[in-house]
Order: sequence, then structure tokens, then C-alpha cells
Amino acid sequence: MIYILIIFGVMVIDRIVKTLVTGNMSAGESIPVIGDFFHITYVQNTGAAFSMLEGHTTLLIVVPAIIILMAIVFICAKHRSYKPIFTASLALICGGGLGNLTDRAAYGYVIDMFDFGFFPVFNVADICVVAGCGLMIVYLIVFENRNGSSGKNK
Repeated sequence: MIYILIIFGVMVIDRIVKTLVTGNMSAGESIPVIGDFFHITYVQNTGAAFSMLEGHTTLLIVVPAIIILMAIVFICAKHRSYKPIFTASLALICGGGLGNLTDRAAYGYVIDMFDFGFFPVFNVADICVVAGCGLMIVYLIVFENRNGSSGKNK
């Protein structure tokens, strides 16, 4: 199934990038890539988005694990009932969520590296979660309407 491949692909790419960073840099180290605009900076984020809920590791493992598991079951059971853009958005969100969840469970923090200076440092998994949310918004705008009609395949 293509959606499981998307989830797995996101996790693999995320892990490769994180392994390259952790294998070649020390925590806190920063390498300029484009002047002062963009750096690769190795950050160990113990919180959620923007370092929220720092120190609540168990909560940040259990809640996302349950939600991701439910989404994967939904993808496997209902993917034919919905437009591909909806299911692909869920797969991107799940893949990114699992990438960060893997870090948090293994290390107690998430490995981040993309640093634009004016925005919190983030990683490949974060990019996929945001892209998945963006696709979900497109789906909702394009396929859902005020008359109660859904974007289900009919």
C-alpha cells in the first residue's frame, strides 16, 4: 500500500538525516550553509513544538503514539473511502510523528537541525508533519463544503 510506503519513507529519510547530523556534529554545534541565513545546528529538543511541554517526556510519547496508531489503523481500513490527498496527508503526518516519536522514546529528546535563525530549529519529520497538515487544509478547502458534503470517494 502506497500510504504505508510514504510513512516508512518519511521515517527512513528522517533517520538518515538525523544520523548524519549526530554522527558528525556535537550537540549545540552549528555549521553555516548560507551565510547568516541558514545553518545546520544540532539541537536536542526535549519539548514538543517550539519546546513546549519540556520535561513531560512520558506524555509526549504516549499521546502521539495513540494518535498515530489510530491514524495508521484508519489509513489501512478506510483509505479507499477518501480522496488520496486526505490519506496522503495522514501518511505524511504519521511518518513525521513516528520519526520524532522514535527519537523521544530512544533518547528522551528529538534531534533537530535546520536553523534559519528567526524560527525554531526543526527536522525532516517536522517538515513532513507541516506538509501533511497543509495537504489536509487543501483537502478541507477543496473537497469539503458548507452543505455537509464530504470528500469521500463515492
